[in-house]
Amino acid sequence: MRGQYLLAEGLGVFGGSLAFTALALLLGLGGNPWTLALLAALPFLTLPLDLLAGLLLDRLDRTRLLLLGVYLRGGLLLLLALLPKEPLFLLSLAFLFQAVLALDLPAWHALLVRLARGRLEREGGRLQAAQLLGDSLGDLLAPPLLLLAKPLPFALGGAMLLLEGRLLRDLPPYPPPQEARGEPLGAGALLAGVAFLLWERRLLSLTLYALALNFLGGLALALLPLLALERGVPPALFGLYPLGLSLGGFLGSLLAARVGPGMAVWGGHGARMLGLALLLLPFPFGPLGTLLAGLGGAVSGVHLRAYRQRLAPEALLGRVQAGGVALLSLESLLGTLLAGTLGEDPQRPVGATLLLALFLLPLGLWALGRAAREVGRG
Repeated sequence: MRGQYLLAEGLGVFGGSLAFTALALLLGLGGNPWTLALLAALPFLTLPLDLLAGLLLDRLDRTRLLLLGVYLRGGLLLLLALLPKEPLFLLSLAFLFQAVLALDLPAWHALLVRLARGRLEREGGRLQAAQLLGDSLGDLLAPPLLLLAKPLPFALGGAMLLLEGRLLRDLPPYPPPQEARGEPLGAGALLAGVAFLLWERRLLSLTLYALALNFLGGLALALLPLLALERGVPPALFGLYPLGLSLGGFLGSLLAARVGPGMAVWGGHGARMLGLALLLLPFPFGPLGTLLAGLGGAVSGVHLRAYRQRLAPEALLGRVQAGGVALLSLESLLGTLLAGTLGEDPQRPVGATLLLALFLLPLGLWALGRAAREVGRG
C-alpha cells in the first residue's frame, strides 16, 4: 500500500469532511431543525445503495469504479460551491454525494485484499488512520472557511477529491472474477453479501459480535451533546468530544497492527468500556472518554474487518464488504433510535451500554477464536 494512495484517500476524506461540516453549520445557521435532521439521516437513507455498490464491484473493475466515484463526488462538491445556498439544492446534492460514496469503502476493502492480503491489519489500519486524520482536519477547518466565504469549503473540498483522483490514477486494475460475471442478476445476487455474513457458519458469530458493537456504539453516543453539557463542558469546548473520537480512532488504527487479534478484541473492548464510563464523570474527563472509546473501537474494528476480508470468496468480495457497511450502519441507527426512547436522561443509554457490553466480551473472544481457526484452515 503506497504512501501516495494513503495521502490521496486522506485528502479525499478531508474534502468531503470540509463540505459536510460546512453544510451542517450552514443549515444550522438557517435555524430549521428539519433540514438538519434530513442531513443527519442521509447516510442511512442510502443503505440500499450500499448493496447495489457491492454488486457493481463484483461485476466491474473495482479500481475504475473507485476512481469514477472519486471524480463524481468532486464534481458534486464543485456544484455545491456554485449553486445558490438553498436547502433544497444543498440536500439534493448531498444525497447524491452520499449515494456515490457507497462505492468508496467497499472498493478500498476489496482492493486491500489484492494489494496487501498478508498485511490486512497493518494496511487496513493505515488506511483508516489516513481517513480519520482527513476527517478531523475537515471538521476543524470547515467553520472558519465557511465564515470567510460560503463557497470556499465546497470548492476546496471538490478540489481535494479531484486531486485524490489524480494521485490514484496508477492504481493497478482489479477486474472481477469470471464466476461473478456470469452470475444472473436479481435480488439473490444483490443480497448475496449480506446472506454470506449472516448465514455463513465461519463468520456468523463474528458478524453478530460486530453488529452488537455498532448497536451499542449508537446507543451510547446518540445523546453525547446532552451528556457533555450536563457534565459541565463549556459549549465552546464541546468540539473536544467528537475530536476525541476521531483522534482515538486515528491512534487505534495505527496501533491495530502492533497487537494480536486477541489483544485487539479484549483490549479494545476494555478501552471502549472505560471510555464510556469516563463520559459519566464531570468535564474534563469526557474528552478522554471519547478518546479511549474511539481507540478501542478502531483497534478491534480493524481486526474484525480483516477476518471478513480473508474469509469472503473472491466472487463475493465487493458485496460482502458493502453488506458489512450496510449492516453495521443499520445497527448504529437502531442503537441511536433506542437511545432516543430511553427518556431525556442521557446517562441511561451509557449505563445500559456498559451493562450489555459486560456480557458481550465472551462472545467476541469465542467468535474471534473460531474465525482464526477457519482462516488457518484456508
